[in-house]
Amino acid sequence: MEHKKPPKGKKKQLQKLLGSGEEVVYVTSIGSRYFWINFITMLPLAFLLIGMPKLSQLVRQRQSFTYALTNRRFMIIRGIFSRKIVTAPLTAITHVTIEQSFVQRFVYNTGHLVIITAGFDQREIVIENIGNPVEFKIMIEELTRKIEDSWEGEDDKKETFKLRSLSG
Repeated sequence: MEHKKPPKGKKKQLQKLLGSGEEVVYVTSIGSRYFWINFITMLPLAFLLIGMPKLSQLVRQRQSFTYALTNRRFMIIRGIFSRKIVTAPLTAITHVTIEQSFVQRFVYNTGHLVIITAGFDQREIVIENIGNPVEFKIMIEELTRKIEDSWEGEDDKKETFKLRSLSG
């Protein structure tokens, strides 16, 4: 499956958050169709001031939520002026679930991605209205599999460990 490259501007913006040898593979935000359909729907209501809070929330959400996938981890960057960055190493992701209503699937092409991570409290990361959630899920699974395959290759290179006999 061929995936689109992240925009150069976003890639450059994320570069300062990356470790050595880490590269951005995929960047997305809330779905484009979701944004534009809701924006156009809310616009007439904004003139009546009824839809202004919802419209501003939608624009803020589009500008301030970035979801990035690198060859090592998954990142959520939230905020414009102040920032919150949440990361999860791909090796800690145990499974990914997509939740989509009929409208999200066929009208908006969005969904909610639920990422479960390993560890003591088994954290759940929920990303709402992400664009192309199936593509994002496949990317996470492909990258995780590549990392796991590289570990297996390292195991083959190591010497076999043998226990000595305790008898006589």
